[in-house]
Amino acid sequence: MWYVTTAWVFGAAWMYTTGVGAAPTRYGRLLGMSDFQFGLLAALLSASAALQLPASYFVERYGFRKSVLLVAGIIHRALWLAIALVPWLLPRAWWWPGLVLLMTASASFSNIATPGVLSWFADLVPERVRGRYFSRRAQIGQFVGLAITLIVGEVLDLATPLGDDVVRRTISLLFAAAALSGIADFATLTRVPDTKHRPDSTLSLRALLLKPWRDRNFRWFVGFSATLNFSLIYVGQYIWLYVFDVVGMTNRQANFLLMIVPILIGLVSYPVWGKIVDRWGCKATLIVAGVLISHGAAAWVFVTRETWWVGYSAAIVAMAAWPGVDLASFSLLLRMGGSDDGRRQGSAYIAANSLVVAAAGLLSGLFGGSMAKLFAGWQGSLLGWPMTYHGLLFVISGGLRLLSLAWLLGLKEPQEGSTLTAVRYIVGTLYSNMQHAIYMPVRRLIRFGRWAYTLSRWRLLRPVLRLFR
Repeated sequence: MWYVTTAWVFGAAWMYTTGVGAAPTRYGRLLGMSDFQFGLLAALLSASAALQLPASYFVERYGFRKSVLLVAGIIHRALWLAIALVPWLLPRAWWWPGLVLLMTASASFSNIATPGVLSWFADLVPERVRGRYFSRRAQIGQFVGLAITLIVGEVLDLATPLGDDVVRRTISLLFAAAALSGIADFATLTRVPDTKHRPDSTLSLRALLLKPWRDRNFRWFVGFSATLNFSLIYVGQYIWLYVFDVVGMTNRQANFLLMIVPILIGLVSYPVWGKIVDRWGCKATLIVAGVLISHGAAAWVFVTRETWWVGYSAAIVAMAAWPGVDLASFSLLLRMGGSDDGRRQGSAYIAANSLVVAAAGLLSGLFGGSMAKLFAGWQGSLLGWPMTYHGLLFVISGGLRLLSLAWLLGLKEPQEGSTLTAVRYIVGTLYSNMQHAIYMPVRRLIRFGRWAYTLSRWRLLRPVLRLFR
């Protein structure tokens, strides 16, 4: 578990440079990608998850779980070196097609590694501490992400006045450095043993395909995951386009609002949600956190050039709740994905879930790209606030997030916690934390004042006391 956490330090540096932030969006723009092509890229990245199924079958029948995930993972990260070299080696006409092709190839190897990685983690981390362990692991990654985001934003803003060529080459260098860090992530995992997984040489592909779908609980969870991811996949691309093209933010401003603030909020909220997952279960956590994130995308409609704080204040609530959805979904998937000392093919659950989520992501990317193309010049309003096609996509996302919660009603889990109890705990914890944050400094100040007053009185009385000696 220590090696898994240490590896994530390198993995987080890779992710916060290449996977999220201003750099990937700027890089795509500088290589000639249009709004529709951003949606196409999101669709292709999601479609590559179909490779998880053959990867799962190979691992469950023939073994080599650790070898497969390490080789595929290292290739996945190494391809970012090639992505960094696109504007240096390819002619200009091939820039954006080369970027899309290489990013899809990288995502494909990532998906080949995924069933083995998650099944491995499920066997490695005891279920009773998963919420707390992965919340702490996420915190460490966010500390790294905070530093990386600040550095990347500052570097891009320094390069922007020097022209597009300088910015493009700067991002290339950042991606190359991130690729090396990503390779170090998987290289660190070579020290972690793989002892519980036992392949089944008699396993057929048909049996592997059918096994997860015979689990009623899995079907409810997949419905929730697919609906939620359909609402999320396209939003990730178009929020960045919205803040750059409509709101007119700089790299520094966009990184601060979309990266730094969510990281700081996550550092505080991840431990709280981790305790809730371990104490009251995943279902209660998903319902509570799912309600709190439902408005997260729609709130960006109210982020404008003049009054960005109105919508952003509402979005902060969703940022604080997102770790709850993340941890609870991940814990549920790990519970289904464990190999149970070789007595079940847990990676099949992971692959089947990823396949459905990939289909939802593919449709989501195509939906977002089509809407962007169809409503490119559209202008509307919501409650008197101006709205472009970006806002239309954000509102649709909010409706789908609420709809996804209906799937959770049929979900069952052992020792299921009370949703009402979880709500009370969350409110009580938030109140306690706010009380501590607000009143503790005041109490310290009052104590200091009393101490200073007492000290001053003794100093005033000293001349009088000397008369009685």
